Amino acid sequence: KSVSMTGFSNIIFLDEEGTGLSPYAEVLMKWKIEDRSIRGLRVFSRGNVVLFPEPANQKIAMLASIKGLSLEGYTAKALEGTEFSEDTLILTFSADSKQKVYDKFPNAANVYMIREFVGEAGDIRLPVGGTIEEYDAVCAVVDRVTDRLLEQLTEK
Repeated sequence: KSVSMTGFSNIIFLDEEGTGLSPYAEVLMKWKIEDRSIRGLRVFSRGNVVLFPEPANQKIAMLASIKGLSLEGYTAKALEGTEFSEDTLILTFSADSKQKVYDKFPNAANVYMIREFVGEAGDIRLPVGGTIEEYDAVCAVVDRVTDRLLEQLTEK
């Protein structure tokens, strides 16, 4: 299978620090792409505000590893103005993250909230300071929404 007429060959998941939902969505999506033998789609994660290259959030890394996904060696990178293009889809998890991109980069293009892109409404937020179960519930939403995203990107 290859990516459809959507025309996107790059997906960038974007969260605030690049340490929470974006690295999780990145490794999850890469696994789904490989598992479904989809060609021509590259996946990255970035942060809106990355002051130094931090590893992924510990709870996120743990939940990823339970699913057999590794965030070992991951470090956050900031979104750069050079990353916008016609074939790059930038997906945020909240409306304020999306707005920050447009405020910061006059050339911003193809920036959507992930739920908005798949026809849903609402932010997806980590419960800062929450329990592993609360984090897992949010990761389950990301899992479901990335399935919908892949369906949309690979439709005939």
